[in-house]
Amino acid sequence: MNRIQFYSNKSFNRAVELREIDTKPSEISIIPVFKDQFFITKSLNINKIIMNIPIELASLSEKKYFLGIINNKEVWCIDLSEIEQSIISNFLNNSILCCLRDCFHLINEKEASLLAYGKGIVHWNSTHQYCNNCGSKTITEEKGHRRKCSNNRCNSLHFPRINPAVIVLIEYKQENSPPLCLLNMHKKENGYMCSLFSGFSEIGESLEDTVVREMKEEVNVTVSNIKYIASQPWTFPSSMMLGFSAKAKNKDFKIDNIEIKEAKWFSANQIIEMVKDNTLIISKKDSISNYLIEKWVYENS
Repeated sequence: MNRIQFYSNKSFNRAVELREIDTKPSEISIIPVFKDQFFITKSLNINKIIMNIPIELASLSEKKYFLGIINNKEVWCIDLSEIEQSIISNFLNNSILCCLRDCFHLINEKEASLLAYGKGIVHWNSTHQYCNNCGSKTITEEKGHRRKCSNNRCNSLHFPRINPAVIVLIEYKQENSPPLCLLNMHKKENGYMCSLFSGFSEIGESLEDTVVREMKEEVNVTVSNIKYIASQPWTFPSSMMLGFSAKAKNKDFKIDNIEIKEAKWFSANQIIEMVKDNTLIISKKDSISNYLIEKWVYENS
């Protein structure tokens, strides 16, 4: 099973070399962001995310950040959060706001990666207005990819950071029996939604160490044979999800009843049948959790 992870795009040209150059492009596309949300408008009775705005609207905000180049066209994002929505409505008729994860079905993988990138860089700039070293105001540099302390006695430079987190499919294999995977269960009206177990890496910890610690903390399972599978940028707000599989020594587990309220072992065929019956929903299609579960089911059914 080979599937592109949502919010990632290998072919996109970030054009890092242009971040310190004052370019004058003949064509430019500006993606609007408003308080971590995007604008949706209806065109020919089809809902679409607005991927470009008029220059007149873009001129109302100085918070513009360079993303890269697509087909020789510069792509930027702009933070309109401080502009009155009534003013924005004059330019974007009949538009509504939507969180990216709630409208990912309206876009393809490449558009999703661009929007997630824009969302992430806007969020970082909006939350790093002050120097965490001396508290002075910061100013944007490198077209939004670096911020510098305005205090000449400090001059600290700040760069966007991501937080690594592991997400793990726990598997148990017993001789002459179908393999099982342990799923995190969330009660819904007519059944359950399932996902995997995850957690952030801590200082001085390898990713493998994180897998062992988090699985012990969340479901009290000791795991081994840890294997990396895939990663996914997760700009909600600034994480990198690193997907692993790991083997459990036995089927014993105990939920922490804080982050995890319910968990259960499933065979691949059980998952298939419950999904058909609509009593089980695999986590959202845009997530690496969905990818890891579907990949495991595909390989073991």
